[in-house]
Amino acid sequence: MDEAYWARVGDLIDQLYTATDALEGLFPGRKFTLDGHLVGSVGEVVAAYMFDLELKPASTLAHDAITPDGTKIEIKLTQENTVAIRHEPGASSGA
Repeated sequence: MDEAYWARVGDLIDQLYTATDALEGLFPGRKFTLDGHLVGSVGEVVAAYMFDLELKPASTLAHDAITPDGTKIEIKLTQENTVAIRHEPGASSGA
């Protein structure tokens, strides 16, 4: 995947945040947060790109990807200050 592909990914993520900001403007007092599976999946694909990881199928127990040297990785992306680890991975990548 080339630079243009990843520029498009960045544009789509920007559009998600623009949409949530617009919804919050239309409905004061309501939060339209990007969370759960969406944020997790974004974190996984971006980490795979940045660190040359092989993504495993969604919901693989205890890890999300494998490094070129075979290390199993659990990837967590959060917009908060903490992450939850439910199973012990070989290593973790938090962003």
